[in-house]
Amino acid sequence: MSQKNLISVAFLLITGIFILQPLASYSVAENTFDTHISSSCTIFTATIGDTVFFGNNEDYKYNSAYRWYIPAQNVSTQYFGVKEIYGAVFFGFDNNNDSNVDGRSQGGMNEYGLCYDGNGLPDVPLNLDPLASYPYTPNALAQVLWDCKTVEEVIAWYQGHKWSGSFGGQIHYADSTGDAVVVGVNATGQWIFARIDSTYLVSTNFSLDNVTHGHYPCWRYDKATEMFGDITAEEDLTVSACSDILYQVHQEGTYATKYSNICDPVNLEFYFNCGENFTESEKFNLLNKLSETESFKEKESFFGVTGTDGGVLVRTEQIDIQFETYPETSETNGLTLLISALSFSLIALIYDIVRKKKKRV
Repeated sequence: MSQKNLISVAFLLITGIFILQPLASYSVAENTFDTHISSSCTIFTATIGDTVFFGNNEDYKYNSAYRWYIPAQNVSTQYFGVKEIYGAVFFGFDNNNDSNVDGRSQGGMNEYGLCYDGNGLPDVPLNLDPLASYPYTPNALAQVLWDCKTVEEVIAWYQGHKWSGSFGGQIHYADSTGDAVVVGVNATGQWIFARIDSTYLVSTNFSLDNVTHGHYPCWRYDKATEMFGDITAEEDLTVSACSDILYQVHQEGTYATKYSNICDPVNLEFYFNCGENFTESEKFNLLNKLSETESFKEKESFFGVTGTDGGVLVRTEQIDIQFETYPETSETNGLTLLISALSFSLIALIYDIVRKKKKRV
């Protein structure tokens, strides 16, 4: 083979290697971050002094995320007749052609500052008091925000209502006083309540009552608790600090973080993290949003309730700040190392062949 042909072949080989190199790195990143639904969502409550924040990364396989505003109004209920519900904003997904997900609230905050979101856990059969009341809507999580102002009221609500079937998850609540609780189910099918006992409470995808239930250990839980442990002064507990923690535990891949929000239940404000590394936040005031009455439309029913004089008033906004990227990672695998080694070996071989050819000439 001539020197010219040899160099051409070598050039093609090196080009192919450098094309494969990013693909190898991509597969490592996707492997590293690609998880399933039971390893999704990081939720926290953090409180120091008069400052309270409740935050969440919503990790899921679907896009089309929305905010639904439902002002205080009278509605018809299945078990309790006509009653007034508290105004609230709910977060969730829609237009994904999945009836198990679409139009259901994944989290939210009401006009009294009660917040919630949920973690995925394996299903546990429920074995509750048969004399307890029934939830009056198919979306019982929304009902809690319509009925309750505080964490104490949430606990009483769960103890007074019964659900049928099984429960696959745990629900994290916080109120404007900084009180917080994670509601789950124990091995005998009873409600359990993990209360906040320090300046923060973090939940991911294992039971805080029994770590063998779910996915433990969890790197997101460890990272979030480590970072909150470093925040000891009220002036250091900020939206920016909370955003940084949520960025450090966000996910990539199929079940990526689709939106990341922080609620301030004291001031009834909430933020959606955006920008590179979540360094920016889009801010909303709940009372201002609920007061924009001209923007609400009547729906025949919503979250399982119906209006008394027509439809239920709802305002829908799409969440357009969503995250699904595959950043570079320092992780490597055997394929990456092999490609790197071949690249350097080929370059060295070509150099040696060309040098020997020149000497002969």
